[in-house]
Amino acid sequence: MPRLDRAFAALACAAALACAPGASDVPDGVADAGEEPEFAGLERVAATRVLTSPLEQREMVREIETTVNAESETEIELFPRSSGVVVAIHAEEGDRVKTGEVLMEIDPRELEAALGEAKIALREAQDALRNLELTVGESKARVVASELTFDQSKRELERKEDAAAVISRNELDLLRLSVATNQADLDALRLAEKKAEAALATQQIAIERAELQVARAELDLSFAKVEAPFDGVIARRDVRIGDLVSNAASVYVLTDPENVRAVVSRPQRELTFFRDAEARAQQASGYDAGDAAPLDIEIAPEALPGARYAGRIRFVSPTIDPASGQFRVTIGVEQPGEDDARLPVLPGMLLRVRIVTERHPNALVVPKRAMLREGDSYFVFVVDDGVGRRIAVDEGFSDDDFVEVIPEEAGALSANANVVVVGNRDLEDGDRVDPSPWVSAGASAEAAEDDADDDGA
Repeated sequence: MPRLDRAFAALACAAALACAPGASDVPDGVADAGEEPEFAGLERVAATRVLTSPLEQREMVREIETTVNAESETEIELFPRSSGVVVAIHAEEGDRVKTGEVLMEIDPRELEAALGEAKIALREAQDALRNLELTVGESKARVVASELTFDQSKRELERKEDAAAVISRNELDLLRLSVATNQADLDALRLAEKKAEAALATQQIAIERAELQVARAELDLSFAKVEAPFDGVIARRDVRIGDLVSNAASVYVLTDPENVRAVVSRPQRELTFFRDAEARAQQASGYDAGDAAPLDIEIAPEALPGARYAGRIRFVSPTIDPASGQFRVTIGVEQPGEDDARLPVLPGMLLRVRIVTERHPNALVVPKRAMLREGDSYFVFVVDDGVGRRIAVDEGFSDDDFVEVIPEEAGALSANANVVVVGNRDLEDGDRVDPSPWVSAGASAEAAEDDADDDGA
């Protein structure tokens, strides 16, 4: 029979004996002075059978637990920048790739034709530019010739006007008309020169536009090859040779499995706490022993039972989501080194994140069953020389099985004191008790297995 069952059987027998008529541990006639004989014996056998456990002194912590999926610091979907038919695939899922490495190729012939047309247009624009440069040169030459003609006719008019007595008025008028005509021709040629220069400037812009078209066509042609934007691992391939692809659907998912993070959401009342923790994490490389250390963060992947990884706060979101009232905390996840037998944490893994927010290194701890509640008050029973003493306590930190007790009266509890775990529900302060050691459920299960082994033997 398991130890716990034997203990409960003994407790039941004791209760039955206590209630039996005439039950007594004291011979007849040995009642205390001043007590009725028939009740004195009953009080002497009313010791309540209880199970006790020693009060432990150990560290207790307050912690936050949450579950999130691991994320890569840099994980992206790759979309082709050009449309076309896939003609070559160079990377498969799980392949490690370097920055700039070609992952797949699209049929480039149409893009090459577009590039050829752009280059022809550029050459035509350059030829037109050279023609306009010749036109501007010719215009300048005509302007220079016209200026010479105008100056000559002007000097001839001035010379004839000085000799007006020896020439006729009609000849003088013809000279004046010639000067005016030459002036008009010069103005027209100067205007034509300006028009040619303006056309030349316009053609230079056209050449720049043609060069831009060539550069764009070359860029489009380069997009026929999908390249890795950073060092990483191909997480997924969504394309096959012969597929018609465009920028509407991704062809690869590229991830960096070395830099993994966990992003948890916390209520805004914890913002100051995590801000302080973020500051400590940033100074962690050189904090003094007297300073507050960074938060103790433990990460347990569901896919890797038993494996534990450390975490450190990377940054705390500067904003709060108005819909949920929460903010985001980004935690960097430790990855195993070369000599570490642990497997790496991969993006997408389900992680249990445990964040220790406060520690009590010397807490007095009892099993949860030992603590009783009466209204808003808590108390425990301690066995003192065969008598149960009620001690008022406050509740501290707790875990799945144990709870920290803080006595309201200083010194009322000490380590290794026997605390009643089973049989304390009906106890009163000062009741006599008959204690036996309490065995936890885990230990009882082990004992039951041992008993089963013994029976089988």
